[in-house]
Amino acid sequence: MSASDRAATHAALAANVRRLRIAARLSLSQLAAATGVGKATLSGIERGQGNATIDTVSAIAAALRVSPAELLAAPAVAAPTIVRASSPPTPRGPGGPARRLDTLATEATTSVWELTLAERERRELEPAAAGSRALHVLAGSVVAGPAGQISQLDAGDWLSCPATVPFQLEAERRPARLLLLLSHSPLH
Repeated sequence: MSASDRAATHAALAANVRRLRIAARLSLSQLAAATGVGKATLSGIERGQGNATIDTVSAIAAALRVSPAELLAAPAVAAPTIVRASSPPTPRGPGGPARRLDTLATEATTSVWELTLAERERRELEPAAAGSRALHVLAGSVVAGPAGQISQLDAGDWLSCPATVPFQLEAERRPARLLLLLSHSPLH
């Protein structure tokens, strides 16, 4: 197995363990207790560090009710992140309470676009080689998201996802105003 294959396997394991643990509503401590694997080891696995043994992967898989192969498989497409307008602000935001929508990578170039969609207008964005997309609904409501993971978003809602899959957005029964952020590495 090449170094890049090992890195991809570690990344897949990390993403899958974290995703499945959160979906099962388990803390790291609870998963550690269920598996007999140390909390520090699990934390390292979720960060893509360390070298999990077959026994460790099997114990985690059993606790999360999946097969070891599912834990090691590359995720199909990362689920979009959605922050609803009704989400409470964080008390320790910059200068006081604020609602964090997302964190953007500093190495990326980000284009910010304001879009207005007419009633029932639909747009499709082609997949990019790399990068991410984020959408903030300023007014109206839209149905938007990566192919196969469409969500209804209302004014104030935020969605972010990888840019490597097709993306669609459609205004509903009235026009919508949106802020679209397209981030990509300067190398792409």
